[in-house]
Parts: sequence; C-alpha cells; structure tokens
Amino acid sequence: MKSRVLHIITDSNIGGAGHHLLALLKNRENAKVVLPIGALLIPSLKKLAIPYVELPHLAEKSFSWKAIRVLLKEMRNFKPEIVHTHAALSGRVAARLYRRCKVVHTRHSVFEPKVWQTRFPMRQLFGALNNALSDAIIAVSPAARDNLLALGVRNRKIHVIFNGMPKIESFPNNVIIKLKKKYNVPPNDFVVVQIARLTEVKGHKDVLDALKNAEDITVLMAGEGELRPLLERRIETENIQNIKLLGFIDEVEEILNIADVQISASFGTEATSLALIQGMSIGLPSVVTDFGGNPYVVEHMENGLVVPTLTPSSIYAAVEKIQSDDDLHASMKVFAMKNYESAFTVEKMVTNTENLYDSIQ
Repeated sequence: MKSRVLHIITDSNIGGAGHHLLALLKNRENAKVVLPIGALLIPSLKKLAIPYVELPHLAEKSFSWKAIRVLLKEMRNFKPEIVHTHAALSGRVAARLYRRCKVVHTRHSVFEPKVWQTRFPMRQLFGALNNALSDAIIAVSPAARDNLLALGVRNRKIHVIFNGMPKIESFPNNVIIKLKKKYNVPPNDFVVVQIARLTEVKGHKDVLDALKNAEDITVLMAGEGELRPLLERRIETENIQNIKLLGFIDEVEEILNIADVQISASFGTEATSLALIQGMSIGLPSVVTDFGGNPYVVEHMENGLVVPTLTPSSIYAAVEKIQSDDDLHASMKVFAMKNYESAFTVEKMVTNTENLYDSIQ
C-alpha cells in the first residue's frame, strides 16, 4: 500500500509547482493537498477528485508561525507518513513538530544564491536548516541541485527528479487550420509560442524585441502577470502587428499544436519548464536561453537551439535558422519526441517520486 502523503503548497495562483502537483497526484490514493484559502488550483483538484483542505496563513508565505499551528492540527487529523512540501517552510517545521512522518521538499525553481549566502556563516546556517528540516529534497533540475549545494545542503539529501507531464494530443491538419483561424494566425505564417507568466525574468521583452514585425512570423504569448500592461503599451505604441497576448490559456494543447517553435527566454527562476515538456511530447522544437534548467531539457542542435540570455538578436537568429531549414526542423521534431519519452514522461516522474518515498520510510 502506498504511503499516506500530505502535500503542502503555498501558491494562490497556478504555477509550475501546481501543475507538477496535479500530474503527480492524478490517480493516486492516500494523498491530500493543503493549500491557501481560495487558491486557483482548487477547481483542478476537484475535477481530479483529489482530497484537499484550505487553510489560512499560507498564501504566498513560505514561513508563518500561525501557519505552523494550523498545519500541525491538520497533520494530527490526517496522520501522514510523509509530508511533501512545495516551498512551505512552515510545513517542514510543522512536520518536524508532528514527528511521526518523513519530510520531502521539492525545489521547483532556480535562484542563484547571493554571494553573502554562500559565505561563512550563512552557508552553514542555510545548510543546517535545510538538512535538519528535510529527510530528502527533490531538485527538478541539476541546476536546482547546484543551487542547493551552494547553500550548504548535503549532496546525499538531494535527488534530481525531472518534471514530467502527460503527453498532449497531436491534432490533424484540418483541426490546426481551424485553430489558426480561432487565434487569428495567418495560415502560412511560422508560429512561435511562449507560454510563461508575464513577469520580468521570463524574458518577454527580449522576445518582443527579437521578433516584433518579423516577416511571416506570428508570436503567441500565453500567460498573465504584472508585465502585461507594459507589453500591451509597447505593442500599441510601436504598432507591432505580429505579437498577440492571449492571456491565461487553459487549452495550451491548442496553441502548441499550431506552433512551429516554442520559446523559453528566461533569465531567472527557470528549472524544468512544464510547457517545454508538453511541446516536446508532440515533437515541438524549442529556442531557449542557457539559464537554469533549460539546457538540461533542450539539447543544442538536437531538439532545439540554446542561446545566451538577454540577447534578442540571438533569439531572432535561432528562430530564423529553424524557420529557414525544413530538414533541421524535421529532425528536431523527431528528437524532441524521443527526448520526451526517455526523460520527461509523467510516469517516470511519478515512479521516481514513489521510489524516493519508499527509500526513506
């Protein structure tokens, strides 16, 4: 029988950690999710019949004394054998106070440590805290592992388990033609898709600078965030005709199916992009920056191209290279699907996670 697992997530919005959690828990028994009151993940949990409880004092706070109290009460009710936290320092502290469980923590993002954090005595303090509060730490990318090591976490505590996502449906040509009409994409344009929160470190401004008014190229940006007003203003004032802001999109498989290339232009936080994995599952080549986990997902000249961060000219050159070379585009499609099957399926992620649970019991 599988261990009783209590997952704790502090995100009110749906980000990479939330989608990761949904994929991990689909069809799993003996699990429950604790999340902030009114979190946007709740409808998806209901749809998948995943038990959950909404608690106060969690929203967007990794640590809160009040959160520890309510979490400890929930643990005493649910009696988990494993507490698995996604951020949620409060959850790890509460689990240690509860005592009758093992603690797994997932590091979903890449944050380069500050210099002062890697020096004595801060490195020792960060390391001691993380080592004491977790029996195992999952890094979703080798880049996340490197961050943890730099902060003093013991190597034996860290387990690299790549994100995995279910394979999306590959649509036939007649459906793709209809979808291009739906999203107002010229039928013969080369379609570039960027799926990411509209926030500074995701590199939307670099993509806009690289591809604005590029001939025969349509760029679809899916996502919401604080950068949207600035992007809208630039699109209007610079009369940019070929870049469309779609907002939050539930049906990401639609825009991935009409895409020819997917972009990740991040220069901060990117670990293992779920959107890149979804695109790879149907053979979509990618252009990505060389930050964080991107180079571990995209192999240069195999399933995509890797370019330096913060260089719009490199983004344009990479897109143009794939656009102008049909043979290269075709070979990248084949390798993308092979790479997905070998490393990034949801089944592999679930199996590796369950094996980790078993190993610490």
